[in-house]
Amino acid sequence: MAQYAMFSANQMIDIAIQTEQAGHVFYEAAAQHADNPQVRVLCEWLAGEEQTHERVFRLMGQNLPPPEEPEEWPGEKTEFINALVGSRFLPRPEEAEALVKDLSAQGILDFALNFEKDTIIFLYEMREMVPASAIDQVNEIIAEEKAHVSRITKAKAALE
Repeated sequence: MAQYAMFSANQMIDIAIQTEQAGHVFYEAAAQHADNPQVRVLCEWLAGEEQTHERVFRLMGQNLPPPEEPEEWPGEKTEFINALVGSRFLPRPEEAEALVKDLSAQGILDFALNFEKDTIIFLYEMREMVPASAIDQVNEIIAEEKAHVSRITKAKAALE
């Protein structure tokens, strides 16, 4: 397991869980507001995928040893992780509905495509930090995220 100064494996798992939760909320809101039936069905499917990934990450986190370093700034690391997830991947859950109200079907797919690509990049970094026993699970999720990119890309082409 590689060691980076900025985040522990436990913190990366926390970020992954929060990312999947935010993705689930976004895709549910997008499904409710999508005016295109194919986009609606795709968003419903993606919302389910995000929930599945969240469960995998939670189980992965349960199998990690406790963090080696105590939290340097009580409460601040959690706030930092929340800020990172909120600004880097998706809006906060309470902002997701407001965001999708202003997006067309094409806009929803564009946003989803960027989210999935960012998630893949994050997972490649995360893979370097988790124990060897979790690498296969992270690789499986990376493959699933790549399949999401493919489905979103096909849906975008069908709209054009």
